[in-house]
Amino acid sequence: MEIKLKEKASNRPVDVLSQPVKAEEKDKEGNLPRIICHDKVFHLPSFIKKIIKLLVTWHILPADCIPNSCIINIYEAGDCIPPHVDRHDFVRPVCTVSFINKCNIMFRTEIQIVGDGEFQGFVEIPLPVGSILVLKGNGADVAKHCIPGVLYPRNSITLKRMNEEKVPFRFRPDPKIEYLQPFEL
Repeated sequence: MEIKLKEKASNRPVDVLSQPVKAEEKDKEGNLPRIICHDKVFHLPSFIKKIIKLLVTWHILPADCIPNSCIINIYEAGDCIPPHVDRHDFVRPVCTVSFINKCNIMFRTEIQIVGDGEFQGFVEIPLPVGSILVLKGNGADVAKHCIPGVLYPRNSITLKRMNEEKVPFRFRPDPKIEYLQPFEL
């Protein structure tokens, strides 16, 4: 039986029955799985900077780990994100903000793939519209997580801070967000 999943909420199918990629294995272009240091670096859009500012000033994210990169996932009905642990090219915590429609996220050290966009995990947590999920500790480093096939279109923004040793060569920190401080309580 061959199962195809959509990779990272895109329309590119991935054969999940093949051997999982290990940290030392290379991708189709011959790169080790990591931040590609010679890629062009784009600045964060202003609306992303506003979200980051709110998350830090409201004490949702720590001031010593201000995100300097983001992933914007745009899901169509049926899209999913296969089970994975976020790479350590990014420091913890990792933060995801959900928009447009709700969905669930699953956690387990090993998540079973049941079918196309269907997974069986140990814990399933709802992500309502406007929710903020912060992953750190074992939830980020040990347990795999996935988004089962969504019923309706949705978007999410995942905010991450690149490990200082892994940043692209032309990357320059944004002074507008790099030195944010939380509000005094």
